[in-house]
Amino acid sequence: MKIKLSWIPFIPAALAMVALRLLSVFGNDDTGTISGMNALLFSYLAVGVALVLFVLCIFCKICTAQIYFNNRYDLFTKADATANVFCKDSSYFVSCGGLDITQSNLSLSLLKLNKFGITTASKHYFKTNNWFYTGLGNSTCQLNDSVLISTGYRVGSGTSKSFIHWYKNNLDSIKYLEYGFVNKENVIYSILNDNIKYLYQIGYVDSSYTNSDILLIKTDTSGNEIWKKKIGLVGWDEYGSCIKQCANGNLLISGLKDLRGSPQQGPFMMRLDTSGAILWQNYYPSATYANGSFDAMEMPNGDIVFTGGSAYAGTGPNGYTLRRPMLIRVDASGNLIWQKEYGAIAEGHDFFTFLINGKGHFVVSGCKAYSSNSFVGMVYEINQNGDSLFSREYTIQPGSQNYFRDVVQAPDKGYCFSGFISPLFANGGTGTQDIWLLKTDSTFCESAVSCGYPTGVRDISYELGEVSVYPNPAQNEVTFKFENEVTSQATIILIDVLGKMIGEHILQINSNNVAKLNVSALPNGLYYYTIKQPSRTNITGKLTVLK
Repeated sequence: MKIKLSWIPFIPAALAMVALRLLSVFGNDDTGTISGMNALLFSYLAVGVALVLFVLCIFCKICTAQIYFNNRYDLFTKADATANVFCKDSSYFVSCGGLDITQSNLSLSLLKLNKFGITTASKHYFKTNNWFYTGLGNSTCQLNDSVLISTGYRVGSGTSKSFIHWYKNNLDSIKYLEYGFVNKENVIYSILNDNIKYLYQIGYVDSSYTNSDILLIKTDTSGNEIWKKKIGLVGWDEYGSCIKQCANGNLLISGLKDLRGSPQQGPFMMRLDTSGAILWQNYYPSATYANGSFDAMEMPNGDIVFTGGSAYAGTGPNGYTLRRPMLIRVDASGNLIWQKEYGAIAEGHDFFTFLINGKGHFVVSGCKAYSSNSFVGMVYEINQNGDSLFSREYTIQPGSQNYFRDVVQAPDKGYCFSGFISPLFANGGTGTQDIWLLKTDSTFCESAVSCGYPTGVRDISYELGEVSVYPNPAQNEVTFKFENEVTSQATIILIDVLGKMIGEHILQINSNNVAKLNVSALPNGLYYYTIKQPSRTNITGKLTVLK
């Protein structure tokens, strides 16, 4: 742990000492005293006051200084799984799953840290021969001043159940309850406390891993179930990852839609009322394959921003698909405003959770792979237009698997990122997996030495810019006019409203930044398009064919 200090505390103390000394010299009366006080004694008093002020300034500076730590926490001898962090009253609360040395029990593990990253309490709750999994970055929240809650799911006896665990600020358990459909796989990723009298859990329910639908459970704050719902479309698998509340009380759910029997999948967003009735839902495809959304939020103007991802042909050194993370912004009715990708094409390049800082920018946590079994935690700062301002990579053990899964803003306006570290034997690791928490200052520096904000590992991406599409609706041919200078070719992917990829074509772009696409063979209807060029942010939009 490190604290940044400066010469600022010396200034008021020095000024006070100078002022008092001048008063002692020039404020003497004819007898050489000030209000009956000897001038020498007054000088001693001046020095004493200055010293007191100096100590007070140092103390105040220490109390308000931004704090740094980069720590790993070993709760079990075998492995500690994905860690979620929640900040309350200058303390950090971490929930995760922990595998014991027998590899037979994966517990719900809770960790409490002070503002310096020092452990003040830890607890484990488990059932023999059962495995507990916590959710993504929104699985822990505050119920009231003295009670917190965490959610996830328990696997045992061939099926899984969602759970809510109530516990005190000292991590003592209050109660534990389970929910879900009988003889189904009930998986929960996120929980919402609407700050009135209800809790909402979101995830998915599966019947023998053959048909997945969104699982939404509503309870009161005491845990009494009010209703549970399965939400899904015929022919699709849907997975709910995040639930948030709008200013008017409506619910936002984001996650993944997967067209069964097809490689097509991508992020979705839906808006519901508090009875669980769907107000609207939309699907935001990017390519033949895309990641789902892990986090979302409503903006002050009613727009909605959520994470996503896009995949590319080929695999990385670990055998996983190459991809780029994405942010998507839509209006209050779900209409697309922009959809942008970030960073290099890499294996495991994903966004998980994000927040809005004091500058109105998105601070996003994620991860990225470089080589076989080598991952780094990634942080992006992105403005409200979707432009990447800054990105930086972090590790606690280089050459191993370093993952970020969550981020919260600290009381000192810095950031605390949580995840886990899987050290490799080849790089001096023990082979066990531990919780990882990184606390930076407000400029994303992880030590008192300036990290050169906003420099760092920058997002090298050139905008394709706006594109004019006409005529739209089209009959036979569509013209694309690019605002910015582009190279001679781009790839365009067309997807219908059911998520089926219609085709992938090469756009030949002339010297006037114009390209044409023949759509005469397409049936009448609405289509989504994605235009791609290497190292450039994608353009997405809608195209109507009407003959």
